Amino acid sequence: MMSDTIKEKWSVWTARVRFEDGKGGKERPVIVYDDRIILCICMGVTTKEKDPRHGYKLKHWRYAGLTRESWVRFEYLEVEPGDFKKELGMLHPEDINGIDLWMKKLIYGHDL
Repeated sequence: MMSDTIKEKWSVWTARVRFEDGKGGKERPVIVYDDRIILCICMGVTTKEKDPRHGYKLKHWRYAGLTRESWVRFEYLEVEPGDFKKELGMLHPEDINGIDLWMKKLIYGHDL
């Protein structure tokens, strides 16, 4: 089990993510968005291609420590500190900027 130390924003980890129905879960990559020590807000990562309204395609997925081409899903996951398993890396600055712009476009409905 990993320590309960603060996770850096935009770091990429594997973590046990609970299923929505609360029955079980699976280990999957997540991106730390906001760490509040007790509960960490993360973004899901998937290898399944997403429509731009539902996912941001990482340009530098290898830089982030991922092994396959990946998309960030437009979802927020609540991950408890003990659910983090392994740090994979950090997002590339170009992907951080791209995700930030992508989320703003989704929220506000247009480019800023």
